[in-house]
Amino acid sequence: MKIPKLDATVLPDGSLEPTEENAWYVDSLEVEKEVYRRLHGVKGFANCLNISKNGLELEHYRKGDLEDFIRNNSPPTWTQKLAWILQLVDFVAACHERKVLWFDIAPRNIMLADHMTTRAIDFANTKVEVLHATDVIYSISRWSKFQTDCVAEEEWPAMDTFPATHDPELGQIISKAWGHEYSNVLRLRDAIRSLKDGGNKNDSTEGAKTTE
Repeated sequence: MKIPKLDATVLPDGSLEPTEENAWYVDSLEVEKEVYRRLHGVKGFANCLNISKNGLELEHYRKGDLEDFIRNNSPPTWTQKLAWILQLVDFVAACHERKVLWFDIAPRNIMLADHMTTRAIDFANTKVEVLHATDVIYSISRWSKFQTDCVAEEEWPAMDTFPATHDPELGQIISKAWGHEYSNVLRLRDAIRSLKDGGNKNDSTEGAKTTE
């Protein structure tokens, strides 16, 4: 169950005084509830079992999130990496079609279902989806977590602050995305889809077996 985390100050008489941030936490959860209603049935969206006044009840994904999976497992095949990347950009594009922007695109907010497909969680509002989606693409490609600290377009990092992109398949796409050359996630998705249409990288260079 996902519920708002409320804070309070303990007064001398032992009573609790709610902090001002509590209203924001409650409002944020209400926004997220509406997102789960609007995205119901979208492929790649975390399954919401119940929406109540107390919070959200989400399906449990025993494989955990992508951030922990990257940390604890050897890299999978290129085919698996590309499948995850395509699932990510397809899902973000589907969000746009339903007028929803993903608040926090990061490996920790991408769960892995039992059949090794991705499920997204944690929503609100942002205008830097291309940047954060590309951070996840880089994390999957390099099999190492990477995330930029940016919540608004004016905070977009300078190009010389990003890591080098040596991947022969994705490097150019990642660099273009970080360099503002894709105006939206749909254009980023089209660029990545061209890789799949052009054939897959040889899996023999990767693919150490992952653990449960």
